[in-house]
Parts: sequence; C-alpha cells; structure tokens
Amino acid sequence: MRILFFAIIFLLSNQVLLHSGEPAKRHTARFAGTYMFGSAIHKDVDEDADDHVGAGGTVLLYPETDSTMLFFMEVEKGEPANAIGRLAGKIILKSNKGIFTLNNPQGVSVCKLSFQIEKKYLDIRTMEGLGDCGFGPGVKADNRFFRYSGEIPQSYTIEGKNIYFEKPEKQPEKKEQTTPVNTTPQ
Repeated sequence: MRILFFAIIFLLSNQVLLHSGEPAKRHTARFAGTYMFGSAIHKDVDEDADDHVGAGGTVLLYPETDSTMLFFMEVEKGEPANAIGRLAGKIILKSNKGIFTLNNPQGVSVCKLSFQIEKKYLDIRTMEGLGDCGFGPGVKADNRFFRYSGEIPQSYTIEGKNIYFEKPEKQPEKKEQTTPVNTTPQ
C-alpha cells in the first residue's frame, strides 16, 4: 500500500512538472495576454508611433510559473506633455491578485502596485505613499486595462531592442535588466 501511495505521488508530481514547463500549460496562462486602456486601444495601425493624443497604456502578462507572472507595462499621460512610463517585473498571484514592489538601492520600498486580474480586465492600483515607480511626470499606472488579446506574449520592444520574458532556447546567453526600465518624458 505504501509503495502504491508513493508511486501515485511520484506520477502526479511529474505531471505537474511536465505541464508547468510550457507557458501555455501553466496555471497562470489563463491570465496571460495583452491588456490596454485609453488611447492604446484606439490607436490606428497606420498612425505615426509618436502621434499620441490621450492617456493610454498597455500591459503584457507572461505566465512564468504556476503562481508567478512577468509583466511589462507602458503607460502615458497624454497631451500636452505626453510623458511616458515603462516598468517590467514579477508578481506572485494568489486568488487573482498580485503585488509588485520596487525598492531603491538602500532596500526601501518606493513603488508598490496591486494587480487584480479578472476574466476581461486587469485593475492596477498604486499603494498609498509608494508611487515612485520611475515614470515620467504625472504618469500613473492606476487604471482598468481591458483584455485585448489572450495570446501569450513572448517579448516586448524598447528602443528597437527585443527583450524576451523567457530566454529563447536558440539565442546566445545575455543578461538583461528588466526591472525597472528606464523612462524618459517625451
């Protein structure tokens, strides 16, 4: 009986490991995709990349493990300043909720964002007093981002450079910093 018990445990643990190896089979894959709000949703494909009108933003969510997600966020304030902010990081999900914390070099928390993921949208809120996320002047992540696509993003682009959520198997090994992403007001 004891051998049968251990055999079942072994088989179940192998199944979990096999399924968590592919991003689409991870428990968090149901939340993966592209979420947008404001001008990011309405942006014309033919529109010039620098021709921004109103506030908007995009969040890409990637299923890193069964309980963690990697994200990349780009938000903009809109006219007249068109300040922009970019941030990448990791959240641990519990009951569709996650927290991202960014610390300064001394280890003190300066930015804390809460993520609430639902079937059709993602709510991001800045925790009180911890809004120094490195964004441009007046730029905040606080908004409801609507799910635009459920396709698992593989990478994002900053200044013409592709940054992969997980290192592609056939690429040379490069160590890239993704948290936080430098931002500059435009």
